[in-house]
Amino acid sequence: MGRMLLFLFVGAIGLTLRFIILDKFEWQQLFLVLLFLVTAIAFWFIHRWMLKKDVNYEPTESDHRWNTYMRERFSTGKKYLYQGSEKKGEYQRFYDHWWQHMINEIIAEKGIWYLNLSLQMIDGDFIYFIQQKKKKKFRVSETWHILKDDQLIGKITTDFSMKNAAKSNEGLFLQLHDQAYYFKSLGVGSKTEIILGDHVIGEGKRSDVGRYQYNFEVTEGYEDIESFLMMTFIVFNYVHKQ
Repeated sequence: MGRMLLFLFVGAIGLTLRFIILDKFEWQQLFLVLLFLVTAIAFWFIHRWMLKKDVNYEPTESDHRWNTYMRERFSTGKKYLYQGSEKKGEYQRFYDHWWQHMINEIIAEKGIWYLNLSLQMIDGDFIYFIQQKKKKKFRVSETWHILKDDQLIGKITTDFSMKNAAKSNEGLFLQLHDQAYYFKSLGVGSKTEIILGDHVIGEGKRSDVGRYQYNFEVTEGYEDIESFLMMTFIVFNYVHKQ
């Protein structure tokens, strides 16, 4: 939708300047500008429908796995976290400035630019995932700080290594307290494994019943950090658009 609005704006400015400066007007050009307007309106309705799908999501599967629904990924609309059919919290994307949202809509393909997420759990805890500015201009990896009660408790770093690129793998590191976890996937549509040391302690993947529904589960013994692992899985899917 953002690109259509940009085309509409540029087209309207160009048509107006052509008329003022050259005193020329062509109906074909006006029709093209109006076509951008109609397309933008159509995209707006589709966008609203996608937001509604995210907000109205309720799980149809009754097992114990964590699950969420992610269809629209650029806006600041709310999405919900469930464990089985029990709602555990809600999360949403946010931007520091309005223009960052516009840039993402117009330019970014995957929406990784200015990716910040806030999570509010049912028990009242607020957790933030804040994307950090790159200190080195040409650094490929992205980093997010994880904040709880304004305290830094961990960080997430993408793994865009040559080794992963050669194998078409997708990876991401989670440093939480004194433990390092690695999220690994073989590509779009593949399951994502969570690795601690030499052991796979969990996995996440798209649901078999819905393209935009995602399921996630970990082995016993990690109940205290399940929400952090689930949110890192969500960041992973924002980054790699699984």
